[in-house]
Amino acid sequence: MKLSLFLKEKSLFLILNTLAAAFCAVMLSSFGAGLYFALFIPSIVIIGAVISIFPEFIQKRRFYDELESSLEQLDKRHLLCEVIERPDFLEGQILFDTIAAAAGSMNDEIAKYKNATVEYREYIELWVHEVKTPIAAAKLMAGNAMDEALEDEVDKIDGYVNQALFYARSSIVEKDWSIRRVKLSAMVGAAVKANARFLISRSVSISTENLDSDVFADTKWMVFIISQLIGNSVKYGSKKLEFIGMEKSGYSSLVIKDDGIGIPEKDIDRVFEKGFTGENGREFGRSTGLGLYLCKKLCHKLGLDIRVKASLYNGLENGLENGSENGSDNGAEHGTEMEIVFPKDDMAV
Repeated sequence: MKLSLFLKEKSLFLILNTLAAAFCAVMLSSFGAGLYFALFIPSIVIIGAVISIFPEFIQKRRFYDELESSLEQLDKRHLLCEVIERPDFLEGQILFDTIAAAAGSMNDEIAKYKNATVEYREYIELWVHEVKTPIAAAKLMAGNAMDEALEDEVDKIDGYVNQALFYARSSIVEKDWSIRRVKLSAMVGAAVKANARFLISRSVSISTENLDSDVFADTKWMVFIISQLIGNSVKYGSKKLEFIGMEKSGYSSLVIKDDGIGIPEKDIDRVFEKGFTGENGREFGRSTGLGLYLCKKLCHKLGLDIRVKASLYNGLENGLENGSENGSDNGAEHGTEMEIVFPKDDMAV
């Protein structure tokens, strides 16, 4: 709180006191008082008025400076009244009580929506667990009937159900994670095994390199993330997947390289945005824009990073044609490299 602003606010008070002092001086002079006496009394009045407002200034400045400082430092600003004391002066008390009432109302609304979110998440989790039973039965029936097309469709349903479950849990990963030292080969192997039938049905070849590194991660969540990247690669025409472990100063990383159609350069910076489907998604028609967004969100929650390391775009039509009909070594290089970064610090719990 600046002194100039405070004095400006008190300008009417000071002007009235000055006029009153001037009136006193005139009256004393008219009654024959000496010049010294006529000026001394009004001067005392003016000086007293000025001095009287300084304790108020100090009191208000202390409160408002604390208010501004606390507001800047708080992440959750609706909790402002929890970290400052109620002032002693009337204006500050009115302001404090008003902020407290507004914050209390907001806290009630936040609690209401949190409860609704928790209830919805619990419902989704329950629904997923319930629907898993008929999905498993459908898989068994399709397998007995040796209907590969039906098995593929059931696998897709199972994949989308898993995505819904992980999406529902993505905001509370810390309550479900178990960070352990694990080899890259173990996580990649589990993800490939989980998607084995899907990869075999689409004649996708798998190669690995340097996956002996140990990293700190939650295997269950990482298998889901890697599976999402595998599904994306195959959906956009990949017939070859390479899993490469890399060691850098301060971190290890897993690079997943495919020979699909690639990502247009203008879309690379936005592929992790929620709901963003890009040029490929619009042309392909079956993209939800949630897969990579969910991967990014989960990696962030786990203290990891995920990024597009490189992408050579060959266009949707050409990429799918080269990958699915004529092979991926058709003279035109294309594909995407996704990198998951694991910091080299002990996160095990």
